[in-house]
Amino acid sequence: MKRTIIILIVLALGIGGGVYVYQSNKAERERELAERRASFEKNEKARLAEEARKKAEAEAEAQRLADARKKAEEEAAAKEQERLRAEQAAAEAARLAAEEEAKRLEAEQQRIALEKLQAAEEAKVEQARREKAAAEAEAARIAALEEVARLEREKKDAADREAARLAALKRQQELEAAQAQNKIPVVPRSIMPSDYKRREHYYLNVEMENEQNRKTPTRPQPAAKSTAP
Repeated sequence: MKRTIIILIVLALGIGGGVYVYQSNKAERERELAERRASFEKNEKARLAEEARKKAEAEAEAQRLADARKKAEEEAAAKEQERLRAEQAAAEAARLAAEEEAKRLEAEQQRIALEKLQAAEEAKVEQARREKAAAEAEAARIAALEEVARLEREKKDAADREAARLAALKRQQELEAAQAQNKIPVVPRSIMPSDYKRREHYYLNVEMENEQNRKTPTRPQPAAKSTAP
């Protein structure tokens, strides 16, 4: 009986010890499991937090890079627009300068053409003046030559008339001398001026009368009177 009780007690103690050990082990396992779960959860939270931090940093870096890229693109676009405006302003200035240069060249060409036209007109006027002066000089030269020739003719005619007058006077004196010696009637003649138109005809008549008297001498007769025309 006692043995049975002891066995029962031992069994009970064994069972109780087993249950205690089981419960102890179960509690330990549950504690370890809880610790592991808590550690896992902690680690998981830390991992998630780290991932969230890294994600936030990555997103912030991506945003920073995006902002920097956007800013760079905006600056590049502004610079490009400024460059385009500068190029357009330079092109406009070059166009205006080209137009001004074209206007200047056109005005210069017009001025040169006008100067050439004026020079041609002046050359024509000068040529006409020279031709007129040459013609006037030639006419003056011809007139001078004609005047010289006229004066020479007049001088020669005057010399011829003077010589004829002197010769006639000499013949008259000779006739008068012959009359004084031979008593030949001689028709006296007046000395006409050299410009008297009928002088030569008058002298010819006197010479013919005197020649006739010399050929047919007669008795002395009174000298015949001849009336000058």
